Amino acid sequence: MTMNESKDTDALCAALDALPEGEARVPLLIGLLGQSGHERHEDIVFELGLLGSNAAVLSIAKAVVDPFPYMDAWGNRHEFQRKCAYALARIGTPESRSVLEDLAKHSDPHVREYGEEGLSHWPLPFEAR
Repeated sequence: MTMNESKDTDALCAALDALPEGEARVPLLIGLLGQSGHERHEDIVFELGLLGSNAAVLSIAKAVVDPFPYMDAWGNRHEFQRKCAYALARIGTPESRSVLEDLAKHSDPHVREYGEEGLSHWPLPFEAR
């Protein structure tokens, strides 16, 4: 990561932290999901799933297979991939179902399993408590 990329990531994180929860955060969440230089990916994909924005589908699909080295170091890549599948199930649009169908055919057995699991819960309704 270059110095400019790090500054961009830091600026996006600061802008996100300044916003209250809600739809206004979606563009920043999507922007950060595709970037390295932070360790918020799991929280971001969880929030995108809760918000249910179809705009996030392609970014989540890409994040499932993106290499985030800290996840490998911490041993939580598979948990993240599973959260991505559940976020897609929660979004519950035809586009999110299509991505889950693609994941269910993936060559990686873990990704394939999570795609199938996401499909088994699609669409996943949000239940506020």
